[in-house]
Amino acid sequence: MNLAGVGLAASLGIAGLGALTAVVLGERARVVIAGACTAVSGIAAVIAGIAALAGQSFAVELPDLLPLFGVRLVLDPLGGLFVAVTGGVAVAAAIYGIGYSRHGLSGRGVQALLPLFVAAMVLVPVAASVGTFLLCWELMALASLLLVVAEHRRRAAVADAGLW
Repeated sequence: MNLAGVGLAASLGIAGLGALTAVVLGERARVVIAGACTAVSGIAAVIAGIAALAGQSFAVELPDLLPLFGVRLVLDPLGGLFVAVTGGVAVAAAIYGIGYSRHGLSGRGVQALLPLFVAAMVLVPVAASVGTFLLCWELMALASLLLVVAEHRRRAAVADAGLW
């Protein structure tokens, strides 16, 4: 496995670890560790994207993971560009999210959703089949919706935005 594959696997694994720690840990540790895991996941995605832009490619096919279609992931130079940009934005969002959580959004759900959202965002440009793309896109959309409506009790406009 090359650097593109290792970076992609590390990004997804660390995002999963961040989501898991957000569910298990107490509030103070949860915010910092989930945010740090999300930032490191973004850094690993940037590394994978840069490696793909440099000419390394990565492909994996898991035919039994998704019924009818299987899961097919391919990281090529074009996907690498989007993975690197997504990873860079994830780092910035994770660092900002650590401070933003002081304003009342430090719940388990929100802290667990951000790394899952980043993982889904990284998987979208790597999806190499229609079924895989639709699955990744829907995971990204669902995580995004849940993050948007996280403040629905404090701001009525947020509930309307989530509905639309």
